[in-house]
Order: sequence, then structure tokens, then C-alpha cells
Amino acid sequence: MKAIFLIGTAGSGKTTFVKNFSEWIESKGVDVARINLDPGVVNLPYTADFDVRTYVNTEKLMRDLGLGPNSALTVASDLIAVKVHEISEEIEAMGYEIAIVDTPGQIELFAFRPVGRVFSEYFLEGPRMVIYLFDYAFMLEPLSFLASLYLSISVYASLTIPQLNVINKVDLAEPRLVKRVSEWYSNPLTLYEAISKSYRSEKLKLGQELSKTLPILSSLNKPIPVSAVTMEGFVEVYSQVTRILGTGEEFAQEQAI
Repeated sequence: MKAIFLIGTAGSGKTTFVKNFSEWIESKGVDVARINLDPGVVNLPYTADFDVRTYVNTEKLMRDLGLGPNSALTVASDLIAVKVHEISEEIEAMGYEIAIVDTPGQIELFAFRPVGRVFSEYFLEGPRMVIYLFDYAFMLEPLSFLASLYLSISVYASLTIPQLNVINKVDLAEPRLVKRVSEWYSNPLTLYEAISKSYRSEKLKLGQELSKTLPILSSLNKPIPVSAVTMEGFVEVYSQVTRILGTGEEFAQEQAI
């Protein structure tokens, strides 16, 4: 079974993406397992085929160990890492083709703790990848744009598995702004000019220096604009998923025509 980890900052739309992207893939005849790896989530908009809350309970950890909410989530994530083989066996037995994994809302709980590295190496038997969601609202200002790219490349450096970057919530954006963000990514000079016009003093100096690293930050794919709500961009995302995971090439080629 192949695995796709959905990672992004809180509020980037991961859970909505999991729900609608999994349904979209199913409509193409692919069997999809929806996996919840967020031990602290309260409500899910989809029915999870596997829910990690059956293994760890953050409220119980708070009561038994006298922990606060954040500490309980941290302990829970470490406990999940220990159970990776047990969890994988349970999910593999379900017989799906692809598992789409909804990771914790607090990005650091998965991307920068042992659980992320353990799951990226040992989860399920097939190939694994990350879909990293940028929140469109955090890409509009030049420095925020660069900060978002740095966070994305940090996730890649931590997990070191294939990563597909997408910009979510473009249904809320003006087309000209989406185009501008795309130009910043493709042409460092346009980003440098935007920084020069937008900032003064220390921010100007910082932005100009950071913009020089754009060729390194853009070593991953150019982010695909998507909307988890309207499903805009799902064809492009799935085409890249099939390329990375080696599944459904026929469908991907048909959609490209």
C-alpha cells in the first residue's frame, strides 16, 4: 500500500484536502484509505478507516500524567512512533491501494519529532510521499512567501522522502495574485524587485539576502495552485502523485491530454 502524508501549518486546509482529494481519487476507481494521525483532533469531516485516537488518548494522558494540552500531544506523538509497525500491519490488512494520512495540525508534532521520521521510513510497505500544503494567505507578502518556502524545505530535510508542494485556498484569491506568487517562484528577479518596493531598513536587507537562496528553496517542484473546496488543481496534483508513487500512469496521461 502506498502512502501520502498531508503536512502543512495549522489552518492550511489539510483535513478538508484529505476528505475531498480522497473522494476525488475514489471517483477514478482507486481504493483509498483515510488515515487520521492527529491524536488531538476533535471532529473529522470524513470517516477515518484508521483513527490513531484508538491507540492514544490525549485527555487520558493529561489526567494520568498531569500534563497540559501541548505536552499531552507531544507525548502522544512519541507513543505513536513506537507503534508504527502495529499500526502499519492493521492498515495493510485493509487492502487499500493508497493511504492518505492526515497529520497533526501542529506541524512540528509530525515533521520535526521522531514520529515523522519513523513513519516516513517504516509506515506501510509501498512508496511514501508528502503533499505539503501552503496556505495561500501566507504567500502574499515577499517575506512571508520566503518564510513559507523555508518551512517547506525544512520538512523535506527532516523527512527526506519525495515531496509535492501545493498552494491551497486559491478559490479565495484574485487570479492576478496567484500569478504573482507563481512569478516570484519562477523568476527570482521579480521577487527581489517586490522586496525592494515593499520594505525598508532591516526587513529590506533581510529580504534581499533571503531572496538569493530562492534557487535552493525552489529545488522542489513549483507549487501547484489548488482549492481543497472546489477541487481546482486536483488533476495536476494527482498527475504528480502518480508520477512519484508509480500508480495510475494511464489515468494521469489521459488527464494531461
